[in-house]
Amino acid sequence: MSIVEKAVDKHRTDRPHKAGRVINDARKASGPLYKKKSGTVDIELDHEKLAKDGVTPYSDTANTVVDEFRRIKRPLLQAAFENADESQDEAARKNLILVASALSTEGKTFTAMNLAMSIALERDRTVVLVDADVAKAHISRILEIEERPGLMDLLQDHTIDIGDVLLQTDMPSLRIIPAGKHHRHAAEMLSSQRMEAITEELSTRYSDRVIVFDSPPLLQASEAQALAPLVGQIILVVHAGQTPQRAVLGALDLLHDCDVRVVLNKCRLPESSPYHGGYYGQE
Repeated sequence: MSIVEKAVDKHRTDRPHKAGRVINDARKASGPLYKKKSGTVDIELDHEKLAKDGVTPYSDTANTVVDEFRRIKRPLLQAAFENADESQDEAARKNLILVASALSTEGKTFTAMNLAMSIALERDRTVVLVDADVAKAHISRILEIEERPGLMDLLQDHTIDIGDVLLQTDMPSLRIIPAGKHHRHAAEMLSSQRMEAITEELSTRYSDRVIVFDSPPLLQASEAQALAPLVGQIILVVHAGQTPQRAVLGALDLLHDCDVRVVLNKCRLPESSPYHGGYYGQE
């Protein structure tokens, strides 16, 4: 049994790459926040560039990745929408999914983006991918939307509505909320009542959608610990064969009251294994 499997039993990559084109650069948030027009496409995804890093929903370019994320998303969707026997409290916020890791370079942004795109291919599901790694803002940089208003602006300005920072991609069922303007007190803001109200609104106002948060590493930034209690499901990404056992155990200890699933990144496992892994995970 591997050290990761032992850690799971005990509890029960992020490289920037320009891969999107922002529509109408004049509307970037260098000045006052604009009010978006509904039904417009804000981001054209460059799937060819994304595919070079293994981030793609299309089976003709990355069969293994696509198949892995089909298997990963199924229990998440079932927990979010199909467990009718759960009480209202148990089912609350199950459509909010946090993708985290113990340390950096585990592949959580790779996982968050692939998971969101995979769910977006579902016939009856819409996904909102939130760049909550506000210090690094990997998703925002990859898609070239780091100058657009986003989560941090939403936290700072109570006059801003979620719809004002929600960007429509050219994948009809995929929307993005950028990290927004950097703030030195990001950890405190993500721990605030305002953030709790935002997650509550995302869960209820968009109850038919899946909200995927890309978070900072649990053991290297306090922001992730602030976000964990606000969501209904957590994916802990582990770099197979590289993440130290103590780091996995430490991350799981921080998440002891949460619904956690572990994804093994960059590994080969038999199809019968209950754990997941992909060869194409980012560093």
